[in-house]
Amino acid sequence: MTTKIIILGRHTEETMDRFRTLPGCVIVSAARPEDILPEDLADAEILVGNTRKEIIDKMPRLKFIQLYSAGANNYAWLPWRITLANAYGAYGDSIAEHMLTTTLMAMKRIPEYLRMQDRQGWELLSDIVRFEGSRILSVGMGAIGTAYLKRASALGAVCYGVRRTLHDKPDFVTELVTPDGMDALLPEMDVVALSLPGTAGVDGMFDERRLRLMKKDAILINVGRGNSVVTDALIKVMSEGHLKAACLDVMDPEPLPADHPLWTTPRVYITPHISGGYRAGVNYTRVIDAVIRNLSLVLEGKPPVHIVDRELGY
Repeated sequence: MTTKIIILGRHTEETMDRFRTLPGCVIVSAARPEDILPEDLADAEILVGNTRKEIIDKMPRLKFIQLYSAGANNYAWLPWRITLANAYGAYGDSIAEHMLTTTLMAMKRIPEYLRMQDRQGWELLSDIVRFEGSRILSVGMGAIGTAYLKRASALGAVCYGVRRTLHDKPDFVTELVTPDGMDALLPEMDVVALSLPGTAGVDGMFDERRLRLMKKDAILINVGRGNSVVTDALIKVMSEGHLKAACLDVMDPEPLPADHPLWTTPRVYITPHISGGYRAGVNYTRVIDAVIRNLSLVLEGKPPVHIVDRELGY
């Protein structure tokens, strides 16, 4: 008996060939959920890709959903009969490289030198700091935060981490604390890097109080979810010159409207949520590798890896 699998999204022909070689299944591809034929919705047991409740309601035989994303906090509504897995780990190295890039960029004041070049200026900026010996706190110690600190440690930084529960402290981390212990560390950190999932517990975590706990010359990095930082509070403290820089790959709201004041807030450096995009280069390959591995496990009757805890959202 064959298993019908629906593959959502636009993929290369090479990727589709990999899906088609999976044993004991029939592959149905669709660019968007609304493009799936009713008869395929009725028969499919596995769905690959992000979807919506109105689609799932039409899939009575669905047993397993495999996401392309690591984030899975928007699926609390999913019926418990359906197993949900994410692509945890596929993005960690790439996002860590982005974080390392923005950290060094802000430390060396590179954006300001580039703007100086635009006006053909020649000025030596002060407050250029060394990466080696800096104290870096990763708020979030999943695949992304861990990969970032591993690289930071290799370059001589002293690394600290915040994790929901204390376990598995890497050798390159000096101290690991729970969120309750974070405030004591913030005033000593040169860099505070957020890679948090978009769960209710992190909404507004970095409000004005916490932003002001950070050193005046500290750098804030956010690659997790925009709602973990209170945008109005960030604009206020940055406008007052409280932080050296804020490097944001995620923000609230998102996409950021063209007239939003965050665009022009001093020393806020924005990228449009691109650090972990799976369509870019190696990220795409790693995501597809993770998806294929999980589909193979499920088709063999084995449990998939990286099953999402519906209550935690990751």
